[in-house]
Amino acid sequence: MKLRNGFVSNSSSSSFIVTMKNGKKMTKKTLLEAFDVKETSPLFSFANELSDWIISNVKERNIEGIYEDYVGGDNDSMTTEQMIEEIIEDYSGIDREDLEKIEKKEIRYYSGSACNDSGEALESYICDSRIKIETDTIKIESGNY
Repeated sequence: MKLRNGFVSNSSSSSFIVTMKNGKKMTKKTLLEAFDVKETSPLFSFANELSDWIISNVKERNIEGIYEDYVGGDNDSMTTEQMIEEIIEDYSGIDREDLEKIEKKEIRYYSGSACNDSGEALESYICDSRIKIETDTIKIESGNY
């Protein structure tokens, strides 16, 4: 929490996850398809900006990266199986089957975070809103994980 003269401001952040179910790379086109907003819609500009923000602010993660993000610590002497076990214990947002698919590159996993005190309206929206979209090829979620 930040204290300022005259008022108190709460600051928060949230995780942002994109999972490509088909193992293909995330692109602006796949994001726009997931948002399902026609180019003629007044919301297309927002979907376009949101897609750009996601591409700029998430990183693809392998098992080691997911472990570092959610469990932390040194994983140099650990097997992939040990990392998967600890991720499952410490982070309920992803299951064993998906972790094994990430390891085999059948699923691509991207993660990042958004903060509502960044001064950016779009990032504040992402932080304060719960986004949940799932299609046959992509899953997009934001929230506190």
